[in-house]
Amino acid sequence: MDPLVIVPARGGSSRVPKKNVRRLGGFSLLEWTFDCAQKAGFDRIMLSTDDEEIAAEGFAIGYWVPFRRPAQLAESTTPTVPALLHALDWHKAQKARDPDVVVLLQVTSPFRPPELVKQALSRLSEDADIDGVVAVTKLHVPLGAVYRDHKGRVKPALDGGADDAVYVPSGAVYVTRTTALRSEQTVVPKRCGWVAHGGVSTIDIDTPEDWALAEAIVASRLVSLPEVVRKAFNA
Repeated sequence: MDPLVIVPARGGSSRVPKKNVRRLGGFSLLEWTFDCAQKAGFDRIMLSTDDEEIAAEGFAIGYWVPFRRPAQLAESTTPTVPALLHALDWHKAQKARDPDVVVLLQVTSPFRPPELVKQALSRLSEDADIDGVVAVTKLHVPLGAVYRDHKGRVKPALDGGADDAVYVPSGAVYVTRTTALRSEQTVVPKRCGWVAHGGVSTIDIDTPEDWALAEAIVASRLVSLPEVVRKAFNA
């Protein structure tokens, strides 16, 4: 496969200001993600951002930062997929081709292991009947214990056995065939496989409480710090 790794990082984080360049254990979230991508075997990692400070930080780390994302694709309500399609369109205009696969790595998952990314890629490459792979984590309760509101009373959310395991996307990695991403406009296409992981690797930083938890994990030495040697990207 010919994968393109894309790391989206917009500048307007409101709940955790300047989250993408804020230090966690002495390293920015951009560095945590770059370290994982390199250890997973990638040497060209595209950064999609609208923000000059993030772009400068990314370039200094070693990201490929070939453009600035338009402001209308970097608002708080902007989904991730339009940003990915913008990056793909830029790539196709410059390279006259699409990559076979897009690997989405979000900086909000700093503790994802490189092995998880490799596993997701292997899963996709070995199964021609799927168009994507999503990282998931097991919900702490079975399907029979998941409810929704029905006129002020609890009602089973879905049909299923009381002991059926339930999984939710962790946000750590999405690997999608480009044809499916373009046609279905999603990183979880209809024919999608999955790789499961758990523990601290599933932490997804979106709130101040998430950040505090991540700091506690680092302080407790439950994760290894990145091994980033800053070197500006050389095309």
